[in-house]
Amino acid sequence: MRKRILIAEDDEVFADQLAAMVREKLDCVPIVATTAADALARSGTVDFGFLDIKLGDAVVFPLADRLRALGIPFVFMSATDPASVPPALSAATFLRKPVPAPRLMAAAREHL
Repeated sequence: MRKRILIAEDDEVFADQLAAMVREKLDCVPIVATTAADALARSGTVDFGFLDIKLGDAVVFPLADRLRALGIPFVFMSATDPASVPPALSAATFLRKPVPAPRLMAAAREHL
């Protein structure tokens, strides 16, 4: 069965591009969520997550806490200051946007 990768991203163009890369480069199933609530609802069914810190007016830290509790690896990818990440989540990989495509795929491969 193919692995499932959560893409929590509110920029629909970037989310679509990343989903295409996930399918083509990793042979995984992308699960795109554009809101924090939708991402949280889908969190138990994935194998890895790409998390933009801000989704609209919400932040993904509750989602990151849930993924961590479930043992599901993830990386933050955001233009937000890495200092905004709570200490309990600071060990997670932080990729500052814009992130080159090869770096995104390498981050996923490290955890799959």
